Amino acid sequence: MGFIELHGVSKSFGKNTVVRNLFLSVEKGEFVSFLGGSGCGKTTTLRMIAGFEIPSSGKILVDGKDVSNVPPAKRNLGMVFQNYALFPNMTVRKNIGFGLKIAGVSAHEIEKRVDEMLALIHMEEFANRYPHQLSGGQQQRVALARAIAVRPKALLLDEPLSALDAKIRVRLRDDIRAIQQKLGITTIYVTHDQEEAMSISDRIAVMRNGKIEQIGTPFEIYNRPATSYVASFIGTLNLLEATVIDANNGIVSIGSMKLKTASSLDRMQGKPVKLTVRPEALSFANPSDPVTADTNVLSGTIETIKFLGSTVRYVMKFGDTFMYMDRFNNPQLELPKKGDPVSVIFSKEACRILPADEESANSLKGTEEEL
Repeated sequence: MGFIELHGVSKSFGKNTVVRNLFLSVEKGEFVSFLGGSGCGKTTTLRMIAGFEIPSSGKILVDGKDVSNVPPAKRNLGMVFQNYALFPNMTVRKNIGFGLKIAGVSAHEIEKRVDEMLALIHMEEFANRYPHQLSGGQQQRVALARAIAVRPKALLLDEPLSALDAKIRVRLRDDIRAIQQKLGITTIYVTHDQEEAMSISDRIAVMRNGKIEQIGTPFEIYNRPATSYVASFIGTLNLLEATVIDANNGIVSIGSMKLKTASSLDRMQGKPVKLTVRPEALSFANPSDPVTADTNVLSGTIETIKFLGSTVRYVMKFGDTFMYMDRFNNPQLELPKKGDPVSVIFSKEACRILPADEESANSLKGTEEEL
């Protein structure tokens, strides 16, 4: 039994159903992220766990108890919002201790607990400042400390870093993860930022249209996506329309190209499918490199080169098909130019076959206009 469980939870606002028959189990001490685009139901799900929304159907259990209709204040769950929600007329110390004061904790214990929280978020020197005297990242640290000062059963965070700039986001997300691991507190984190979710989560629930499309570790979500939506939502992806032409040997065709895959294509002979290949799986062919029977080799031309700092992204054209390739930046190498001929290789194990009847989030369709 999980520490937080959702059993067939749905939520409708009038005729609009935003969460649909959701089942989820979060283990004690686990860090789970809800990841998805706007309107996928991730924040509504979090708000139902927190008690700010009541499920239209189904039930929510926390530590084995049904809390579906229990008010937020009686669930003992810590909540961190996107907008900090600090009291502007209170110092950092008083903001952190507010929940403890409301709970009737003694002044001595409040003082002790607040000191612990200030040390945990490394803000001892800011204890007597007011929110307007802090940066956004510092305010969010105070909001986090306030949420965990009351020693909640679980911590819920609703896109807490989306209002911060990129460098502060990276630093603070690492701090959140470090604090969560130090305290061993069960945490559910809502974000639309895939990199954020991948970097700090034990598991990720990718949501779409009010449902969980797939749940798994970051490694599983990225390398073994269950659907084309998950495959294309997480990271950059070559997602191509293909047809199975030799099911026994795992061969598909894309236009005039034939590609080998390691996927099981039983009973798919002649059927349309989607072939996915991550850009980092491709590399330029080198005459000295051995090419085995399991290696795919494509010849085409450079269409576009995008410099992304630590990586360089090549967009290449093979017949009527376009593909991405990502390589580590090497200052000593001279980049090819648009129109230069290239040959690339990738293994059949790098190819993943998914059903053709799913919509994709951001696939590379293979038309020059979209590049």
